[in-house]
Order: sequence, then C-alpha cells, then structure tokens
Amino acid sequence: MVVPPWPVVASFAAAGGTALLVRYLWRYRGKPGADWFLASLSAQATWSLSYGVALVTFAEPMRWALEVLSWAAMAGTGVYFLAFALAYTGRGGVVDRARVGFAAFPALVGLIGATNPVHGLAWVDFEVVRVLGVAGATYDMRLWALLSATGGVLLITVGSLLLFDTVVSYGPLYRREAVAVGLSTVPPVAAVLAWLHGVGPVPELSFVTVAFLPHVALDAYAFVGSDMFEFHPATRRVGERAAIDDLGAPVVIVDEQRRVVTLNGAAERAFGVEKAGALTRPLAALLGEEGADPAEAETATVQSGGRRRVFTVTTTPLTDAGGTHVGYTVVFQDVTDERRREQRLGVLNRVPRHNLRNDMTVVQGFTEAAAREVDDPAVRDMLGRAESKAAELVALGEKARTVERVLDSDPRAERVELADLLATVRAEHVGAADANGGRVGTEGTAADEGAEGATVTVEATDAAVTADPAVLQVVVGTLLENALEHAGEAPTVTLSAERRDGGVAVTVADDGPGVPAHELDALSAGAESALEHGSGLGLWLANWGATALGGDLSFDTREGTRATLTVPDGEKREPTGES
Repeated sequence: MVVPPWPVVASFAAAGGTALLVRYLWRYRGKPGADWFLASLSAQATWSLSYGVALVTFAEPMRWALEVLSWAAMAGTGVYFLAFALAYTGRGGVVDRARVGFAAFPALVGLIGATNPVHGLAWVDFEVVRVLGVAGATYDMRLWALLSATGGVLLITVGSLLLFDTVVSYGPLYRREAVAVGLSTVPPVAAVLAWLHGVGPVPELSFVTVAFLPHVALDAYAFVGSDMFEFHPATRRVGERAAIDDLGAPVVIVDEQRRVVTLNGAAERAFGVEKAGALTRPLAALLGEEGADPAEAETATVQSGGRRRVFTVTTTPLTDAGGTHVGYTVVFQDVTDERRREQRLGVLNRVPRHNLRNDMTVVQGFTEAAAREVDDPAVRDMLGRAESKAAELVALGEKARTVERVLDSDPRAERVELADLLATVRAEHVGAADANGGRVGTEGTAADEGAEGATVTVEATDAAVTADPAVLQVVVGTLLENALEHAGEAPTVTLSAERRDGGVAVTVADDGPGVPAHELDALSAGAESALEHGSGLGLWLANWGATALGGDLSFDTREGTRATLTVPDGEKREPTGES
C-alpha cells in the first residue's frame, strides 16, 4: 500500500475536518453570522480538497485549473470570515449593504484566474515542478494576484480584530471561545504570508492547507459543545443601539468637550435638528443655550417648532473598557406638561384653600354669634348645623395644609422612641398626658379619658425606629383621629408598637364598626372616583405618609379596626438630616 506524501494527507485531513465542522454547525443556520461562517468553512474545505488533489496532479492544464479553484476558495475563505465577524458582533448592517460584493468577490477572483491566459493579470510563467514527491507549482504573481492574496489576509485580520474587540467589551461570556476563533486564523494567515513572500525551504508549495489543521481544531473547541451561536454579541450591540434609538426620550452622546457625537431620533424631533447637521456641534449651541452647558444643569428650556419645552437633564459619564473618561450620555425628559399641570394645581390648590380657611372662619364666627341672638329652637338648630359644617370645612383646610407641609418637606432620619411619640400623639388628641393624672394600667401603659368618653391606651416597650419623626407623628395622629371620630360613642382605642421583621409595626386599634369598605377600596385603587370615594383626607394622608416613610399601611376590620403602619428600620444608616 502506497502512503500519500504528508502534505497531501494533511490537506485531505483539513478538508475532512472542516467538512465535519460544517455538518455540526449546520443546525445554526439563520443565526447572526452563522451562514457566513458556514460559507467560510465551506470555502476552506474546497481550498484544502482542491489543493490536496493538485498536489498529486502533474498534468499542467489540470494542475493549473486546480490552482485557479484554490485561489477562488482562498478569496471566499477571507471575505466570508469578515462577513461572519461583522454579523456575529452586531454589525450586520454593513454586511447587508455589501452582500452582493461579499458574495461576488470569490467568483471574480476565480474568473480573473480562469481568464489569465488572455490578459495575464494574475500570474505568468506557470510551471509544475516535483518537490517532496508532490506536484508543486511556480509562477510569477502579477498585481491582481498579490492584491487578492494580500486583501484576503487583511480581511481575515480585520475579522479577527472584531472578535477580539468583542472579547474585551462583551465580558466573560464565551471569552475563551471567541479568543479561540480569533487565534485560529493565525496559522493559515502566517502560512499565506510565508508563501506570498517565498519564505521557507520549499517555496514551490503552499502549506496553508496544513495550517488549517490547528485552525479547525481551535474552531471545533470554540463551537462544538457550546452555544456560541445561541448567545452572541449581536444581541447586546443591537440591543444597546435600539435602547437609544427606540427610547422615547431624547438622548445625546457628547465627548469631553460637550460636542455632539450622536443623538437618537427623539432628540432630532425635540430639538428640530438633523443628525448630520448636529454632529460635532456644541450641545449648548444645539439647544440654543447661550453660554450655558446643558450637561451641567438640572433643566433645559428649548424653543423648537414654535413651542417652548422644558426638559430635565440627566448626565452620565462615559468610560471606555480601560476606565478612561471619553464623554457623557445626556438624557432629556420632557416635563413641560407636568410643570404646567403643577402650576395650575398649585394655584387651584392654594387659592381656594386660603379662601376656604379665612372665609369659613368668618362664617363660623358669625354663625356662633347669630345662634346666641335667636330664641327660636329651630333656627338655633339650623345655625348649629351650619356652624358644625363650617368647623368641618376649616378642619379640612387645616388637614390639607398639613399634607402639604409634612409630605412636601425635606425628609429627615432621626432615632425615634415610639413610646414617647405615641404618648405625644395621645396628648394632642385627648388632653395633656400626665402620667400622674391619667389612669395607670399595666406596666408601660397609661390611659386618659377624653374625646367624649374615649379611652386611649398606649402600649409600647423600648421599640425605636430611625425615620422622619414629623411624618411618623402625623400618620399615627391621623389614624388616632380617624378612630376617635368614627369608632362610635365612648370608644376604646389602643396605640401600640413592636419590633417586627427588621422594622417596627405601629398599630391603632379601636372597637368601633370598622372603616367602610368603599374608603379602603379608594385607597387600593389609588384614586378617588364618583362611586368609590373617601369621606375626607385622613386616610389619604395616612397612606401617603406611610409611603413617604418607605413603609406600608394595612387595615383589619374584622373586629373593629386595626390600622397597622409597618416602617423599616434605618438604624444602620447614618441620619441624613435635611436633604
């Protein structure tokens, strides 16, 4: 049995290994870059097979034809590998725009080689020589052949650099696999360069197909048994681009000198500019801000399309993979309508409430005076009702002031002893809380009579919490006021506090009929409606205050009403004071 020379065996082995890899990866057709990678491997297999056959073909016409086929396959291997790298790393748009060129380049190289006897652009003085027991070939390459081979090397090099760039920027996912694919091109590229420049002991032979053996091994390591085509960098790259382009808010990327690098469609529409005209312009000039730097401001006002728009500005520094500061991402949020609505609500809120408080105080005073001057019981009763309603409206106005004063103020974080706070709340609503003057119950408890026979008991141990004391006091006071008002005659109300799950739970429990379901439904829905509405601001104030404290407010109405305020304890963080 005659054993073929080792260059022939190596070429056929490279062709067979590549064909097996193509068969394995065939399942990934349609994935980003997969079709182009399969095309590159197919061209590589064709190159290895045709050159292996050429090595045992001494007939010059057939040997020449196989050389032409090898050149066409070499061109396909390089250009298809670049297309794979572009599509795999999320740059498929480049490939789509040049798809015809990528596909036609190998055919063009083959056509130039096939018609070389006519024009001589590829090579001259083609001759078959026997070397190492195989059919080598010598010829002088012309400009076209040199450009084709050099171009193929450059294409593969660029593709490898794209993969290495992905390794650096994409993180640890498939890092070793991407490195293996990039390194796999090194042996064949080195062999091509050596062959082009006649480096080596046998310049009549190309050892590129031999170099395909480690190339195939590295590709097999990268792809066989991994999901490299299932999770690919294209998802991240396209996703990052879509996150900016599809974002409804204007986004502008600027460099360190605040010059526009790119912007999304929303920014073009909002600022009345086109991307091509906006690039390299200062961001301040783009927005019409004279001498101001919008990236350093909290808001920006833009006049565009005959409208004056107000934007909040969020600026985030951009750094490259090495941690070098390269620019900023500036996000604009249109708050024009919100600002106008806030202004209208502010006016509609403060003016009626101010008039309500002042005018209803006057009404209440005149009603009281009139009631003292009349003798008719029916008229006195009507005046008493009017006085009562006036007092309720004045109290409603005061509660609205409390909502604005407490919930719109800067938050604080202080250590609050709940026993003291509950005693203060009790004193505010049922009279002075003097331990010596009130009824003393069990240890740590005290009670006072007040609110038309109501009994309010405080039960608190050493529980404490780090929170805003003003908001906490208002919430508990509002719940107590609600219990005293709606729990019926001579109610019994208990204020208690206990540690619970890393925080505290403050409970206001009464023995009344329970909070009506429609008022709790309004709180759950988050909005008042014509069919489901609360009787006042009390429960809303308690609910908003609980949210401001970062806590939760719940109600149990099975036996009376148990309103429980749960507040997380910020004991481990330093008090922030006024922010």
